[in-house]
Amino acid sequence: MASNWDFETDVLVIGSGSAGLAAALSARDRGVDVTILERSDKLGGTSAVSGGLPWVPNNHHMAEIGASDSREEALAYLKRLSAGKADEELCETYVDTAPDVIKFLEDRTELEFVALDIPDYHSELEGGKTGRSLTARVFPAGGLGDLRPALRMSPHFPFPVSLADVTDGKVNLFDPQVIADRLERDLVGTGHALMAGLIKAANDKGIAFRLGVRAKRPVMEDGVVVGIEVEEGGATRRYGARRGVIIASGGFEWNDELLKDFVYGPTPAPISPPINEGDGLCIAIDAGAELGNMSETHYHASMRIPGEEYEGRQLNRLTSAERHSPGAIMVNGKGRRFVNEALSYHDVCLAMRTHDPQTFEFPNARAFVIVHGGYLEKYTFLTRMPGDPVPSWLTSAETPRELAAKIGVDPDGLEETIATFNANAAKGVDPEFRRGTNEYDRYYGDPDREGAFRTLGPLDTPPYYACEIRVGTIGTRGGPRVNSQAQVLAKGGGIVPGLFAAGNAMAAFFGMSYPGAGGTIGPALTFGYIAGQTAAGGSNRF
Repeated sequence: MASNWDFETDVLVIGSGSAGLAAALSARDRGVDVTILERSDKLGGTSAVSGGLPWVPNNHHMAEIGASDSREEALAYLKRLSAGKADEELCETYVDTAPDVIKFLEDRTELEFVALDIPDYHSELEGGKTGRSLTARVFPAGGLGDLRPALRMSPHFPFPVSLADVTDGKVNLFDPQVIADRLERDLVGTGHALMAGLIKAANDKGIAFRLGVRAKRPVMEDGVVVGIEVEEGGATRRYGARRGVIIASGGFEWNDELLKDFVYGPTPAPISPPINEGDGLCIAIDAGAELGNMSETHYHASMRIPGEEYEGRQLNRLTSAERHSPGAIMVNGKGRRFVNEALSYHDVCLAMRTHDPQTFEFPNARAFVIVHGGYLEKYTFLTRMPGDPVPSWLTSAETPRELAAKIGVDPDGLEETIATFNANAAKGVDPEFRRGTNEYDRYYGDPDREGAFRTLGPLDTPPYYACEIRVGTIGTRGGPRVNSQAQVLAKGGGIVPGLFAAGNAMAAFFGMSYPGAGGTIGPALTFGYIAGQTAAGGSNRF
């Protein structure tokens, strides 16, 4: 039975995001044959539509921006954030391995990483730092050759820029000629740059890509995963893996049934590609995997512009600056603030999913960002640039009470909230939620202002505007548990031989926390790398 294959290789990797490419490159570096299976006709996964930042403690680029780090500080930070929910062994594996993964990628690919001065999302806590978030410089996507059309493009980061440009301070990113020149040279940035570099290296090293192949279920022999049953071209086929199958197919955030069964709180709006329906999770369950962290997701607050779609589904836009900048607040249905609006996109959503045990409601799940006329004169709001006409998807009114009536929140609450906030913001303080008191609060604020005023400012110039903000997600956290070798753990003990997992397809080991920018891609690259090494180093024929 196990020899009746339509195709056979040494290592099968399911998914073409950062975890899958790191796994493939790592395995190929050990001299084995590797094939990547991609369900869609595009390569890059969720990583390609993201900012493309890996969060890597104690990385060798930190010194270039005058930052320092240590193993002990990184582990202390992760422990402080985890509320006792983190897998300490995997945290140690991550901190010990991630810096070497970056060196490996820089040595084996054409990628060049740069440390950013972005503070950790809670840099004020023990072990918090600046410089752990890395970015890839812009990359020449034309080098992908025949694979260039398959590179997944992002609706969130459409321009060929890198945060490295901001760090360098050498490029005027607002110069249309700079953008035009980069487009002409087919340079890509953010997640496109990261994935283009990984895909090119894989292609150059003879790693095979099979697009339009959906992995469906494991093929097992005597409890060992020896291959995968796939759907390809409308037919069912059997793919064999002599050394192992690596699940790196992302999360299950687009699978409504799985979300209802597992994820706590309001159903999050997915920001990832709509192919993430839990294919890898279902394979792991069928193989007898032990699951973990199934109730959590990597949250990201999101907004919608009516009529916008991505691959035939509602586009949920990333949102951060819209609530960080002076003259912006978030309110719930009572018209009340409920969170420090300048917290990270993940932490804001934790406040939005708070449950009221008396009313049995999630009172903050329906929320709005409120800004005033002065805000729109100076700052960007989603796709609307300063000076542009006010779009119809922004609800407007001349007074807070009128605005409250239009969006269906309590008028007294909104009026009182804005009055109280304005009085305090004018003094640069926020007694309710301490906005502006930590480094991250101020980082994405107005660089022309100082201190807490970078994020605090009154809403005092009519008209007033509102846009609904939603609990969103860039990927679920639940999946098969793995050990420090990225081997999938079995229910009842031991491992599932021949099966490995990485990225959002595996159970996240940070608990419910999100440490900093790149908190998904860093672990994805690291455990993908480990999975590739482990799979290539042995045979699944026991």
